[in-house]
Amino acid sequence: MKELKECDYFKTWLLFFLIATVGGGIVGGIIGAFLGGGLGVAGFSMSQVKIVCGIAGLIVGIPISYLTFRFVISKCLLPKLNDDDIPLPA
Repeated sequence: MKELKECDYFKTWLLFFLIATVGGGIVGGIIGAFLGGGLGVAGFSMSQVKIVCGIAGLIVGIPISYLTFRFVISKCLLPKLNDDDIPLPA
């Protein structure tokens, strides 16, 4: 098994951070726009729209973060560790 350097961890974390932040921002913006527009048309107050959209953004961000984490780890760190003893996830 190869030993990972601090640089490997940092690059992987940075890639995860950038993908999750940008991806989460884009998806959250799209969902927030539709949800906020729908709630606004339905007559909800602005404070209610902010709360609902904030909760929806958090709920949508959790799977985005998890999927990004799995993707980045499987592409960046696991290939460096693989000795044929450690099976890569599908």
